[in-house]
Amino acid sequence: MYYVNHVAVPVEDVDRASAFYQDWFGARVVPSPNFPVPVAWLLMGKVQVHLVEHPSQPSSAYHFGVAIERREQFEALYWRADREGHMDRSTFPNHLYEMPDGAVQMYIRDTAGNVIECNYRTMSELSPEIVAASRRWSDDNEQSDWNNSSTLYMPEQSGLASHPNDSVPSR
Repeated sequence: MYYVNHVAVPVEDVDRASAFYQDWFGARVVPSPNFPVPVAWLLMGKVQVHLVEHPSQPSSAYHFGVAIERREQFEALYWRADREGHMDRSTFPNHLYEMPDGAVQMYIRDTAGNVIECNYRTMSELSPEIVAASRRWSDDNEQSDWNNSSTLYMPEQSGLASHPNDSVPSR
């Protein structure tokens, strides 16, 4: 069986980016080898995010997705990103989308400007204020039957995001 072990993300300042991922997502810094450039390995659920210090402009085309399993966590993250200016309002016509299957995609940026797609299972469970800020992909792009069959949450991935130390961030 294959699975994603980690994603590597370029950042300008490893310490600042590490603090962001720990604070916003409860990531845990884990040991890493010594490299010729500063790096930090973080564990998020069961997948690692490797932060690599690299002076470059972030691309809006590249991102990774973070599954958020509890409504309270997703809503707190939404309000915090909105309040602290981390909502990505330039990559797509909107920062919050409902997938054809009802799942949610929210786009935020880390301290280096990298796009993070934050996913929640069901738009209908979220507060009316958040739902009102959302769009459907079909609002901006024509969808075929194939496109409308897409889903972020596949049975094969069940439980990957679970971690016993999950907590609800402050709003």
